[in-house]
Amino acid sequence: MTTPLHGLPRTERNDGFGIADYETREGEIARRNVLFGLWAGRRLGLAEADLEAYAWSVHLADREVPGQDDVIAKVSADFAAHGIDISEARLRRHLHEMRLRASLDLAHH
Repeated sequence: MTTPLHGLPRTERNDGFGIADYETREGEIARRNVLFGLWAGRRLGLAEADLEAYAWSVHLADREVPGQDDVIAKVSADFAAHGIDISEARLRRHLHEMRLRASLDLAHH
């Protein structure tokens, strides 16, 4: 089953955030980032209405440096600012889980 991103269509989407086509590696990474952002936002206790904006901010953080370290750094800093103690290793595991979920979504499309 495909995980919707708050009503965002999976394909033929050009939203200014770099998700033009989920069928690409970049689309899979973008989907991973947004799913990770939604997970993190819930852990931060954000209101449902604020989750999508937070998830996109996590995705946009991925454009700062190559690789996933910028996404991990953003979420880690946000957790620390909210007094949530979580290891970098645990954040990386969750990010990996979201990558698998994004990949499965693509496989079932």
